[in-house]
Amino acid sequence: MRAFSSIAIAGVFCFAASIASADEPDFSIVLSSTTTPTEVQTATGTLTLDDMIAEALARNWQIDVAEAQIAQAEALYAFAASQAYPTGTLGGLFGGPTPEAKTLVRNDPSTATPASYEGNFDFGELGVTLRVNGEAALPLYTFGKIEKGKEAASHVVRAAGHQRNITRAEVVVNVTKAFWAYQLTRSFLDSLEDGAKTLEDVLDKIEELLENDSPQVTENDRLRLKYALATLSVRRTEAVQAQQIALRALRLLMGWSQSRRLQVAEAALADLPEEIPSLFAAAQDAQLQRPELLALREVVMAAETFAEFRRRAFYPDIFVGGVLQWAYTSNATNQTNPFINDPYNFFTLAAGLGMRIELDVFQKLAILEQAEAEARVRGAQAVLAEQAVELEVQKLHIEITGGYERIRMLERANRTARGWLTASSLAYDIGTGQADELIDAFLAWAASEAELQKTRFDTLLQLTELSRSTGRLLRARLDRR
Repeated sequence: MRAFSSIAIAGVFCFAASIASADEPDFSIVLSSTTTPTEVQTATGTLTLDDMIAEALARNWQIDVAEAQIAQAEALYAFAASQAYPTGTLGGLFGGPTPEAKTLVRNDPSTATPASYEGNFDFGELGVTLRVNGEAALPLYTFGKIEKGKEAASHVVRAAGHQRNITRAEVVVNVTKAFWAYQLTRSFLDSLEDGAKTLEDVLDKIEELLENDSPQVTENDRLRLKYALATLSVRRTEAVQAQQIALRALRLLMGWSQSRRLQVAEAALADLPEEIPSLFAAAQDAQLQRPELLALREVVMAAETFAEFRRRAFYPDIFVGGVLQWAYTSNATNQTNPFINDPYNFFTLAAGLGMRIELDVFQKLAILEQAEAEARVRGAQAVLAEQAVELEVQKLHIEITGGYERIRMLERANRTARGWLTASSLAYDIGTGQADELIDAFLAWAASEAELQKTRFDTLLQLTELSRSTGRLLRARLDRR
């Protein structure tokens, strides 16, 4: 019982506190710690976003860590529950030589042999001794200590379960980010390829006109076009590198070797939901379903239960116990008279009802005050987290609303730039346009296309973050499974 009061619930609550304060894994650090691939490269089918999320939820190492934390919390609950079971100790001793301790007549100490007297060096007949000692106790009533320990541990188990959901949601967000980053770079590469072909055709025509001394173009036009092509080449290299990083991130998140071939299904960044989620519904779902808040609430209840456990430590423990004592000494007379002290040969077996109370009152008061303060801190942290989540949802909703409006304006600007480019290309082809006008139109279209795709990408990620912050993201994924 004493071991339970000093170790069990303290370990339970410390584990709960570690869950409440655990930092989310740094994905950038994970990316920089890839190992040398040893697996043979194999072809795989084309994977959609849902396929990769399912694979990551099944094989991601971060989720394995969270699963281990649940097992750790369940072990703490088992330890707290085990305090209701019987406990005991059993020890034995064999030793010698022992001096003679005999009487000529049993139960008559006045007939002790001369060698049995102490104070001389005559040890008489030497022998050996064998001793066994055992104690056992079964708690009957602890004034709620065991129940509060199990209750605190159960809150820790549930908090660990919510912590696993936090990790799962983070994995889903990371897979979604990497997937759409790949799609963004893919769209950039497509646009750059088309643009490079257009500029190369124009460059060929400019060089042809320069050779024929046409007044339609100048050497500056040719140099400017070459500079534009060189810039596109640099951007293409950057896009290819970003695409490779996205693929590596996807393999890592899915628990794949970096040597394994991954084919990502194409998806359009323009496929945004038609309607923006309701702010009121999003804020309400966040308070009810956000795993971070659910975990914190469990930790708060664990802290309050821990404080109640400390409060009940002032009460005694009532138990039923038993004692076993047995000794045998080969060179000592077994005295059977109960009024004669015989430490050499005896057998005792007893059971009874007992009560134990620890009187370290001032230490208990200090520990109780500390536990109550910890419960208040956890409660304040939970309230603060609820306010922070509400602010986060509002911020994301504002950014998404602004993103949709920005996309609409950029789509109009992109259509205008495309029309300008088409008109400039036609004018240049029939000989009425200038090369610098065509280059300006192309650069304007390229800039508007890049900004439009980047805004769509940012809005998609903000929608994913909003879904995560409301708890809908993981719930929807788990419901599909």
